[in-house]
Amino acid sequence: MTEKLDNLAETSNMHSVAGRRDILSEILDVVHVQGERALMIAPESPQTVSFPNAMPCIHIVEHGEITIRIQGEPDPIIVGSNHLALLLHGHAHQVNYGDGGNLTFIDKAIAQAGHSGKLQLGNNNATRCFWGSFSLHGDLAETVLSGLPPIIIIGDLKEDPIDFLEMVCQIILDEMRENRPGADAMVSRLLDLMLVQILRRWARSAETAPGWLASAQDERISRAVAAMHDDPAFDWNIEGLADLCGMSRSSFVALFEKVMGQAPGAYLREWRLARAAKLLRYSGATIEIISEQVGYTSKEAFSRAFRNRFGKSPSTWRSSRQRNQKREGGHLI
Repeated sequence: MTEKLDNLAETSNMHSVAGRRDILSEILDVVHVQGERALMIAPESPQTVSFPNAMPCIHIVEHGEITIRIQGEPDPIIVGSNHLALLLHGHAHQVNYGDGGNLTFIDKAIAQAGHSGKLQLGNNNATRCFWGSFSLHGDLAETVLSGLPPIIIIGDLKEDPIDFLEMVCQIILDEMRENRPGADAMVSRLLDLMLVQILRRWARSAETAPGWLASAQDERISRAVAAMHDDPAFDWNIEGLADLCGMSRSSFVALFEKVMGQAPGAYLREWRLARAAKLLRYSGATIEIISEQVGYTSKEAFSRAFRNRFGKSPSTWRSSRQRNQKREGGHLI
């Protein structure tokens, strides 16, 4: 038997469950976001830097202007001073600093800056841009981040600054430059913090944020989403979720679909399978235990749903991801 969203009695702990979890933190945990590298780019003369595919990153323009050309997109995007650009999907792109010039690749630029010991490419204040990169769990990120545009632009950072952004950029560069014990962990956490702050700001003003981010802006729907996130194993029903939000059944369904872009049952199913995929990759729990933890009453029903979503059985998918993990030199947590 799979999820029965519509036909289980209400539970007495619904109200105590909802609201305890931070939806944005849950989402970033599922896609296993990790901050990775950073560089201050301030070339002495106009230059073009190429950034490869599958490298989610951010460009924060302190001075001057950059032009971003995303592979497959017809129009360039100009980002001015005190603006930032977030490319969380990690599309390959090139950035012109100033008018653009000699082409170099980001790995080469990092190596060149590293030799100078400054973690800064050039020393020109006319065009000065902080760059930082992230890694995401590819399979889950594709689903969770699908509602985000290829590039997010946020402006007015001088008039309406993002909390601690400038300070975090400086600490990241200092930590990488000094290479003190724990620097890698510090840089990763700080880049994570930066990403959370940027997504918060964007969600505040975006016309069409993805459902999981937009839900944080609607208190009623946020309660329902938080409850499903907090206890995916519970056999949630429409009436119970609507009651949790203080709404009628029909009003709840209509508002949920408007905010989230999909029905409550569809969202719950996607969330359960996303959690299951994370557990398969990063835990040693058996498939049967994982299926119970995410709300399936039989291993067979879970396996069918997982195969429909990811194209492989849970055991095959887990084996392939763990092999990749070993090749990358990682470890299971």
